[in-house]
Amino acid sequence: SCHHNPGACSSCPSSTTTMNMGIERVLKEKFGDAIKDIRQVFDGDQQPEETTPEAVNRHLDILRPAIANYGGSVEVLAVDGEDCLVKYDGPESIGSGVKAAIKEKFPDITNVVFTQ
Repeated sequence: SCHHNPGACSSCPSSTTTMNMGIERVLKEKFGDAIKDIRQVFDGDQQPEETTPEAVNRHLDILRPAIANYGGSVEVLAVDGEDCLVKYDGPESIGSGVKAAIKEKFPDITNVVFTQ
């Protein structure tokens, strides 16, 4: 039905869904690489860092530029045993990349909690 009336596209529900799926895909492509790079960097025989908020924050520096591109921000507030408390603002899809990146590097952290 979109084709008959060019203006109808904007109100057509499928057009927003397609757009969101496109954004998700782009993020996965972008972050997929970032996370692969992170793995390579830390695959050396480096001792794992102590799991402190500072260490997690430093690790997130790799993702910060990408997060900032999407208007988001991320800051590690606390690490409490297996929980990591992160102040995160930005798209949810990037958030899941952030969680994955933290768990990847700090195996002690099993639960990444986002707070606004």
